[in-house]
Amino acid sequence: MEFLTGTGMFQFGHILALVLSMLLVGLLPFFALHFKLNKRTVYLILLIVGIVSESIKVFSYIIMNEGTLNGYLPKTDLPFHLCSIQLIFIAILNFSKNEKIKHLVESFMVPTCLIGGIAALVLATSSARTYWWIGLQYYGFHTAISAFAVYLLADRNTKFTVKDYRNTLIMLAITLFVAIYLNSFLYTPKFELNTETGLYEAKEMTSINFMYVVDPPQSGLPILNKNHGWGVYIAHYTCVAVFAVTCCYIKPIINGFKSLKVKKGENNNESKENIDY
Repeated sequence: MEFLTGTGMFQFGHILALVLSMLLVGLLPFFALHFKLNKRTVYLILLIVGIVSESIKVFSYIIMNEGTLNGYLPKTDLPFHLCSIQLIFIAILNFSKNEKIKHLVESFMVPTCLIGGIAALVLATSSARTYWWIGLQYYGFHTAISAFAVYLLADRNTKFTVKDYRNTLIMLAITLFVAIYLNSFLYTPKFELNTETGLYEAKEMTSINFMYVVDPPQSGLPILNKNHGWGVYIAHYTCVAVFAVTCCYIKPIINGFKSLKVKKGENNNESKENIDY
């Protein structure tokens, strides 16, 4: 398990873990569909993975920070990142009996699990390189949600439409907006006296960056950076998010345009027939 820790991004350990994870992202949906696992079984497996993953993360970070936080979970490790909130949706899929709500949840999970999960694997945070069990939890969970998204896209019994695309964009916009409030609420500044001015100034004590709406996930990224300020960063962030969701829904979007074209043609034919009559 040493390849999961002690390595920088895109060094041997990270690349090996990334390759293994991407293989599983492709193979797990294939086996699930090949052996015709029903959705309830897939939901249950994902729920078990989520519970185990979150338990490992929570107890590990509490123990690791016991000396300074005395048994509290660090605010930065609360489950409010895009991938972490999938635990809520996984629970809904397992326990809700409302098929419309479950379909709405699935439509949101397809792009957020796929893009968010793969992005987390590619841009592995430093938390994935601490201890081997945390690395295993990190790669395992993000691999599982990415594979689930691929499973939904490949499942012939699951159909998505342009309406699902629109609802996903709305839900994502609401989620990211809520994250701005959440980060501000949880942010804890430390005030220090400026001896020159005699005034107290706020110094950052805890960096809260859920959904990465405050800062980029990694420094040095070509588009997602704050070189020109937060406003430009969040505009780029929004464009990337919309583009990513659109890519996931490209087939329903194309089908939607085809349907409109066919419907328009039928209406024109009806109008022509009425005129001839």
